[in-house]
Amino acid sequence: MWGLIVMGLIWYGLFGKNIPKTARKVNEKKKNSGCAVFFLIIFALSVLSSFAPGMLGLAFASFVLGVPVLLISKLIQSANREATRRNNPEYKEIRENFNLTQSVSKRQKILSKFNEKYELNLNQEQIDRIVDASYMSYSWEKEIYDMTKDYERVSEWYKSDTSWLRAYLRAFPAMNISSDFEMQRSIVEGAFREILTELPPGDFMTIDSAIEETNRRFFTLFDEQSYMLMFRYMQTKGMNLEIPNALHKKQETEADRLAREYDEKVAKEVQDRRKKAVRRKKTSEEEDREEALDELQAFAEEQMGSMSDAELERLIRAYDKMMKEQTLEGDGGDDDPDAGRLRG
Repeated sequence: MWGLIVMGLIWYGLFGKNIPKTARKVNEKKKNSGCAVFFLIIFALSVLSSFAPGMLGLAFASFVLGVPVLLISKLIQSANREATRRNNPEYKEIRENFNLTQSVSKRQKILSKFNEKYELNLNQEQIDRIVDASYMSYSWEKEIYDMTKDYERVSEWYKSDTSWLRAYLRAFPAMNISSDFEMQRSIVEGAFREILTELPPGDFMTIDSAIEETNRRFFTLFDEQSYMLMFRYMQTKGMNLEIPNALHKKQETEADRLAREYDEKVAKEVQDRRKKAVRRKKTSEEEDREEALDELQAFAEEQMGSMSDAELERLIRAYDKMMKEQTLEGDGGDDDPDAGRLRG
């Protein structure tokens, strides 16, 4: 029995702690019943102290026989894992050799320490999900490995091919984590696209105002560095984005205002002159028509005795037709004699 216990402890120390599910269960048991287990062991040792020599001998024999077997097994497992990793396309894309601990608890500690030092705002659930993902994806494993390094400031950590992911981890308190790294890329790109589509940076006077409104609207924690990483990354994805420029916007607005006022002034002058010209033309035509009608009426009265009603009606229609033709010919010309000077 003691031999099995010793073998079990050795197995957990070499293999079990590297399995996320097993390590998490053991940690939960340790938190919930650590003191009880400790006192139970003390009680068992005190009761069975008379059998100590025999039990210690059995435990020692189990240790001597079991450790070599377990060590050989671990070496074979490590060699197979390394061969599999080197042949994996995702690992080849990383273009860097790295060796991260296989212990679940140690990976959790690395993440927790980095999270606290550089203020990533990750909660325990998110840390666990990233650790679990690191056993499925070499890219996630590389992210945890880079967290073992020392950085003077967080901007040094951003310097990576995965700067888009690191900006996401730092700026989004509520985030989605996928064990598939390409799916994670799609998640981040979708979140960035939503923000920059709803709040285009070019609509703001400054970067600071864009960041402030983005954080207020989406409950994010962007700073200037993480915001610009998002901005540049989405430009590479085809989004047409403009950097806020207060001076450019001010000059552009002033130029537009002056141009609009000039156009309105010229248009008003042209319109007024056309109206005056039309009024002058209509007044002249009406005076000519009235004079002609008076003459026609006098002529008709003189010829009333010799002209029939039908002849008189034809005469009036012919005169109206002549006046319409003259009016149409006049409309074909330039109504505004001063328009050319305005355009010049």
